[in-house]
Amino acid sequence: MAIRPADHGIVASSSGGAGGMEFIQKIGPMDGTTTAVSFTSIPQKYRHLRIVMANGRRDSSGNRIYVNYNGDTTAGNYGWQVTYNLGGGGVSSTSAGSDFYISPDWPSANNASYCVWDFGNYADSSVGTTCQAQLGVDGRNSGPLACVSQGYQVASAVNRIDLISGSTSSAYYYEAPTTFALFGIGTAA
Repeated sequence: MAIRPADHGIVASSSGGAGGMEFIQKIGPMDGTTTAVSFTSIPQKYRHLRIVMANGRRDSSGNRIYVNYNGDTTAGNYGWQVTYNLGGGGVSSTSAGSDFYISPDWPSANNASYCVWDFGNYADSSVGTTCQAQLGVDGRNSGPLACVSQGYQVASAVNRIDLISGSTSSAYYYEAPTTFALFGIGTAA
C-alpha cells in the first residue's frame, strides 16, 4: 500500500523491510472531542517508529503536546532538549527528568502545524527509548520551528504512545483536519 502525499505529506512503501517504511495506523481527521491520541498495541517488529501529525489544529488555543510511553506519566522518567525560533529569536531549553513535553506552544485554531516524531529503540526492552521531533507552525511569519530530543529513561519495550495536549480544556481539543499516522521503519534486529 502506498501512502499518497495528499494523505500525510510523505510516501511510504507497503513493507518496512530492511530500511523501508510501512504504514501501521491512522487516527483522524480529529473531530474536536478529545485532547489525547493514543497508539496502542504497537507491533514490536520494526527498528524504529514514526508518527506524523498533519494539518494540526486545536479548537482555539495552542499548548504543548506531551508524549508518553506505556501510559507512564512519571515526569522523572523523561528528559528533553528543545531548540526553537518563535519568529523573534531563538530559544534553547533542557530539562533532565522534570517534564516530558515535545513542543513549544502549538497548534492553535488559526495556525496549521505539522510534527514528525521518530522513535528509536522502541522495541528493545533492555534500554530506554529516544525520540527526535521536527515541527513547524504556519504562524503568519511568527510561528515556531523546532527540533526536539526526548529520552525515556525506563528500560522497557514501548507498546503504547500517547500524544496529549497540555490542557484538558475544550479549547485544546484536536480539530479537523488534524490527522496522526503511525509508521514502522526497518526490520527489528
